[in-house]
Amino acid sequence: MMFYKVLIDRDKTLIEGAKENDWEGIVCPADPGHQRAGRRVTTLHLDIIRSKIVDVSRTMLSDLVITNHALNVLKTEGLSGFTVEPTEIESYPKGLDPQSIPKLWEFVVTGEGGHAHPDSGIVLRRKCDACGLVRYSAFENGIIVDEATYDGSDFFTVTEYPKYILVNERTKSVLEKHHLTNVGFIESSKLQWPDGVIKP
Repeated sequence: MMFYKVLIDRDKTLIEGAKENDWEGIVCPADPGHQRAGRRVTTLHLDIIRSKIVDVSRTMLSDLVITNHALNVLKTEGLSGFTVEPTEIESYPKGLDPQSIPKLWEFVVTGEGGHAHPDSGIVLRRKCDACGLVRYSAFENGIIVDEATYDGSDFFTVTEYPKYILVNERTKSVLEKHHLTNVGFIESSKLQWPDGVIKP
């Protein structure tokens, strides 16, 4: 079975998370170096940066946002492995009619691929039993989905890289058929570690 990573262009930023967003704080009782932000505790607040709205957008912190049109496509086609949450728009470009902004939803992946296949070359680097911090190495051979642990959802993530949204062949075909804007695909097993990014 073929699997793909969803690609969302951020070369021209269209939306961004607003300052009203807030996250829980995680403090490790064993290692102060593990202090970090946890899950977001607010509705996703957005700033509209440009007047052009596309079907699929991503904020700097990898929050995924889709238009109501995109949501209708996913529902009509019966795709699985996701839920949506409402968003709140805090600002938009001067001169833009707010009535022209389509309804935007936060897209949350619920499908599970389990751990990536060992052939991906990903290994556990660190695990803290006190606060739950887990760190994995870079993938060496792309992200290879282990079909023995994959739950069959159309949208899913693997344990090691939860911000990498993966899809099956059917989902790729559906999104391409409906020409959803600002979304592309690359075979997950052919992913390369990004240039200039230090490997963990």
